[in-house]
Amino acid sequence: MRRKSLTHYWQIAALTIVVNMLLFLTMMWDNYSSERITQSADKRILLSVSGTGESGPGVAAITEVAKANPSAAFLPKSVKDIDENPQRDLKNPPVQLEENLVNPIEEESSSIVYDEKTGVYDKFRMFRTHAFSRTGSKWKELSQRNICLGVQTSIDRLYQIVELTEGWTGQVSLSIFTPDVELAIAKTYIPYLTRCFPQIAQQVSFHLVEPTDHPGRLHTQILQEIQHDQVSCSDYESYMKKLLSYRPKEMMEWREKYAYPQNLLRNVAKNSCQTNFTYIPDIDMVLPRDMNAQLETLFSSEKVQNCKKCAFVVPTYEISDKVEKTPQTKAELLKMKKEGLARGFHTKLFNINQQSSNLSAWEALPLDQPLDVAYQVKKYIFKYEPLYIARADTPQFDERFIGFGMTRNTQVYEMYVAGYQFHLLNNAFTNHRGFQNLSKRPQWRAKQQELNNHKFDEFAKELTAHYGRDPYNMIEKLPKMNLKNIRVIYNKNAKS
Repeated sequence: MRRKSLTHYWQIAALTIVVNMLLFLTMMWDNYSSERITQSADKRILLSVSGTGESGPGVAAITEVAKANPSAAFLPKSVKDIDENPQRDLKNPPVQLEENLVNPIEEESSSIVYDEKTGVYDKFRMFRTHAFSRTGSKWKELSQRNICLGVQTSIDRLYQIVELTEGWTGQVSLSIFTPDVELAIAKTYIPYLTRCFPQIAQQVSFHLVEPTDHPGRLHTQILQEIQHDQVSCSDYESYMKKLLSYRPKEMMEWREKYAYPQNLLRNVAKNSCQTNFTYIPDIDMVLPRDMNAQLETLFSSEKVQNCKKCAFVVPTYEISDKVEKTPQTKAELLKMKKEGLARGFHTKLFNINQQSSNLSAWEALPLDQPLDVAYQVKKYIFKYEPLYIARADTPQFDERFIGFGMTRNTQVYEMYVAGYQFHLLNNAFTNHRGFQNLSKRPQWRAKQQELNNHKFDEFAKELTAHYGRDPYNMIEKLPKMNLKNIRVIYNKNAKS
């Protein structure tokens, strides 16, 4: 009886061991299958970076894929499954992926977050903003600095963010106008930028603004048909032009003349900055490369920190398209100006734009001095339009002014009414590529300016009532200015 009982126990123990072994093998097989599936997906959808020599740029395969919506992926038809034993190019071996150049499936931080059911409307409910659709990886760290660039752009100029960030190491808050399929272009292009350019991935936070009458579209048949072959990181401008060429004809019939909401975009960018001071250029206005550190030092000083209502003007100069490299020092800038390759911003187009800055006095300042405050603007002239660095709590850009005309200068006028002082910095300046010319501007821009001129009288009266002062005696001057009845003509031969 006892021997029979022992035999029964041995049978139970053996059965338990067998069951445990089967469970262990099953778990191992599940893990192995999961890894094979992940590897297979990674083979089909890959960000590849190939070397082009010791100093040549990498090549990024533009393959943006969203986990939540795989149908949104734009797969390059030339990208195939990787063989188990691929042949190696020993003369030009593949470059190891840098930390920020990763498979978009593995690194979601390169993707753009957008939800058509969310967003913040402007006060007129004409536009909807999706703030921080992508946040720079060093955004929190860079918030400890003094100055943030608040920049706005349309999609066709987005590639210029590369040059803008080459010499700026702080925060860049970038708002982009993305109507219709331009939202899909942004969703394709921004991950490409962040994978190719580490400074963009780290410093730039992107905000998307769409009009309610032409809301953004993420998925369109025409973009899905684009053959996203491997694109070199050095081809960022031509790649954008290629994407733009796929905008449908019916869209372009209204797109070119659509009133661009500059002031809303400026406010979105400015309000998203986390620093105490902001600088609000357009995307094609670029600081010299060593200016960032000098500005940070100056804006840490007591005389700047203690001036609560001061705007520190950074003179802007137009640089001829004949110049390959923009000036990086004031000496280089003045040499180009003497040679006819540089001139004050809008001095030929609209000379009162910078007249209050007295640029001739600025140009005569000593070149060997450290960056500092040079002199105060003595006389404000209406429509003064400087680029400046000031505390982030300056008045907003008035969003009733949409399109061209009365956009930036009305905000400067409000600062003047509010009691701000404008001071020129001695050796700081901003480069704007290309000479501005009225003859190249279409007449539809003049019509937008006329519409904004009509709105100024009401704006000026509101400011006088709000601040209880009228230092320019504007209310008395309004009838003589007669802005509501002035016709604006850029070029008689321009298309309307």
